[in-house]
Amino acid sequence: MAKIGRNQTCPCGSGKKFKHCHGGIHSANSGFAAMQPNLDAVIQQKIQELEALRVQREKQQGLGRPIISTEFKGHRRVAVGNRLHSSKQWKTFQDFLRDYLIQSLGQEWFKGELQKSEDQRHQIVRWYERANADAKRLSTQVGDILTGPMTGAQRAFLNLANNIYLIAHHANPENADALVDTFIKRLKSERSGDFLGKLFETYAAAAFLKAGFELAYEDERKGGESKVEFVATFPKTGKKFSVEVKTRNRTDTEDGGADEYKRLRVANKLNMALAKKAAHTRVVMIEVNVPDVLSGEVLEGWPRAALGQIRETEKEPAPDGSNKPSAYVLVTNHAFHNNLDAVNVGAQVIAAGCRIDDFGPDVPFNRFKDVLESEERHQEILALLDSMNTHYDVPSTFDGESPEFAFRKEVSAARLKIGQTYMVPGGGGVEVPGRLVDAVVEEHSKSFSGIYQTASNSIIVRGPLSDEEMAAWRRHPDTFFGAVKKIPHTSKNWLELAKFFYESYQNTAREKLLDWMAGAADFEELSKLSQKDLAIAYCERMAWTAETNSKTQT
Repeated sequence: MAKIGRNQTCPCGSGKKFKHCHGGIHSANSGFAAMQPNLDAVIQQKIQELEALRVQREKQQGLGRPIISTEFKGHRRVAVGNRLHSSKQWKTFQDFLRDYLIQSLGQEWFKGELQKSEDQRHQIVRWYERANADAKRLSTQVGDILTGPMTGAQRAFLNLANNIYLIAHHANPENADALVDTFIKRLKSERSGDFLGKLFETYAAAAFLKAGFELAYEDERKGGESKVEFVATFPKTGKKFSVEVKTRNRTDTEDGGADEYKRLRVANKLNMALAKKAAHTRVVMIEVNVPDVLSGEVLEGWPRAALGQIRETEKEPAPDGSNKPSAYVLVTNHAFHNNLDAVNVGAQVIAAGCRIDDFGPDVPFNRFKDVLESEERHQEILALLDSMNTHYDVPSTFDGESPEFAFRKEVSAARLKIGQTYMVPGGGGVEVPGRLVDAVVEEHSKSFSGIYQTASNSIIVRGPLSDEEMAAWRRHPDTFFGAVKKIPHTSKNWLELAKFFYESYQNTAREKLLDWMAGAADFEELSKLSQKDLAIAYCERMAWTAETNSKTQT
């Protein structure tokens, strides 16, 4: 099924180009013109497409400053802060990142490290060499690029490059160079502790930046009291957080038989972080740096041990006998750093509150209202965690396009986009123009079903999807058709179901809610509630009823 090209002959048989005949907005032909959009509809469609692209770009790049890039006379140009970088060789954003990190580290330094024996090279250069070897070993050529699974070495090098890029891209142009230099100097250190400490500071900064926070870094050159790494401000609420980062310097001895408490050292790192002065709500990020590769959502292994250490630490008094300060504690493990040859090994995080009673995976809630109130209180850190889960992969495209479309070698058919016109079966073996109104993907059959508006009626057309189209849909199912579509979600428990209901009914009029709940035994008490509390109660009861019925049926 092909989209009608603007310069193709119009299917009406006039012999004119489509753009000068029925492809024009003000076509005079009464039949086909009836389905042509008016100017308002065209503008609305464009807004719809731009919104879908924005959503898709943010899912790839994060909520901070977007990638700023263009092609000019065969050169790809990328802006980093107020600096412009250019090359003919960059086909993907990851191509740019590789060169950008080498340039930031210093090309002469990098060449010098490459001339050393492998065991004497800096860790970053070893990542680079292994990443290149992995690409040659595992990748296949698709057009002008190589594509394949990502190993730990590739992920380690690209993540560091992306972290440094994000720090520079979001920094105040007046001190961006000096700021990046403070990271680079420590990253190039031959001391493992210095390197690892600064490495995971880049991860912390990048996580906050991708979540849309604004960062102000402490000046390490100034003396005085020990300082936190940076202050993060959440623009939506204006709330500020003092962020401290601690990293466990892994040793083989600790990984070889020591118990989890001695191995992780979360309690020790947390106590050190809490001892620092902080002007704002504290966030302590601790990297445990262990090789463990966990799967599933069960609280076992190092996450359970880390949570136990947080809970014990918060019970103990400070050295002067006072209560320790409260803090959000995010314990991370970027396991791919210790599994360089493994494919698709990721990172994990467990978040809990130190002396914050209602924040953590072990905190029980009995009422839906308590959950909503807790989420409101901790919305900034929950936004951070959501971003860490969503914005995990390093982008490969410059503009947010799905890589399956951006880098495909051949274009066999036009992209399916809601609002666009395509040739569809019109009966009697004749194809007629039809505008795509809505569509869904049927994953099991690798096909789609689309509703098309023709000049005379609406029809449903089914068609196959290629492997690359299916991959693009799985990557971005909500924007695959060029418009933001809400994807059906299967709730795992009553709480998720209550949240689903609340999205629909939170603004329902109080009178209507009371009418729906008129038969409740406690209706008199319900009638005293505010609209918000009544909506919460209604959604909670709907969810409980649905879950109870589901259990009864099974």
